[in-house]
Amino acid sequence: MTDATDEQEIPAYPILAYQLIPDPNRPHVVALAFETERGHSLYLATREILEDLAADLLDRAGKMPQKG
Repeated sequence: MTDATDEQEIPAYPILAYQLIPDPNRPHVVALAFETERGHSLYLATREILEDLAADLLDRAGKMPQKG
């Protein structure tokens, strides 16, 4: 973990698409791929991480204003 004085601004890019990619050789993880204007990023996640991420995303989406 970094000290608050060591924090750096991280560039953010809009997500254009995403994909969940199962690996038949590793059934306990799934690859989560994000496509941005800067290319693709790939992350491996366990079931527990996906469940936590899903709950956090739904919670955050519920706090955002409706698009209209």
